[in-house]
Amino acid sequence: MLNVFLQIVDTPEEQSRFEDLYYSYRKLMFYIASEILHDPGLAEDAVNEAFFRIAKNFSKINEVHCPRTRNFIVIIVRNISIDMVRRDSAGAAAAEEFVDTMEDTAAELPESRLEFAETKRVIRELPAIYRDVLLLFFVDGYETKEIAEFLGLHRETIKKRLQRGRAMLKERLRDDE
Repeated sequence: MLNVFLQIVDTPEEQSRFEDLYYSYRKLMFYIASEILHDPGLAEDAVNEAFFRIAKNFSKINEVHCPRTRNFIVIIVRNISIDMVRRDSAGAAAAEEFVDTMEDTAAELPESRLEFAETKRVIRELPAIYRDVLLLFFVDGYETKEIAEFLGLHRETIKKRLQRGRAMLKERLRDDE
């Protein structure tokens, strides 16, 4: 399957980096997908779909071994897996329960100010659909169009999640004062 993904990536240098990424993260991705889907076959499908999306956007990944890339990969495979469960109406409650209980996988950022640490704490408490979009947009610096491609959603959906996520963040920060 790796050969299929390598054909999507442009240059030999990127192909080598993608192969490194593939072998570095495939077990983590399978674990996350398996925890959500509870089916090895479906988990493998989710991981393959995630690698396909990553390969299509691989030029946007600068470093293979960094918290930002790990966070990006986890968010993609988690969202694909949850979407697969949601398609199966009987499993929708299990997906939501997993999202609520899964620990935050965001990259650890240096805390230079108390306000930043508080903001980060509040972001971690937001529902995953808002947290993931806020992290990809504000922390990782991706544009709404890119996030929509990564997550397989419409750009307007991403914009709405950003709007709602910001509003929730402001409200919760105001309540904590």
